[in-house]
Amino acid sequence: MIARVDALLADVAAAPAAHPQLPDARHLLAYFLYRQGRFQESAEQFRLVDGYVGALPWRYQVDSAEFFVVVRNQAIKKALKRAK
Repeated sequence: MIARVDALLADVAAAPAAHPQLPDARHLLAYFLYRQGRFQESAEQFRLVDGYVGALPWRYQVDSAEFFVVVRNQAIKKALKRAK
């Protein structure tokens, strides 16, 4: 899974800013980077997509907004803690 996330990071970096699937890819990256403990990278993806919670993986939760906010806040908190 780490290799797949790394490949998606490379694809996102190479994609045009207006690519229609770029936001969805960033949401998946934010989640899977968080799950891999890559909090700085996850926080950066959250920064780039903040405000929309209708993408995967959030939409599979009963309260997609709550799940998004919890994971985003944890990623940012842990990224800041590691940066110190």
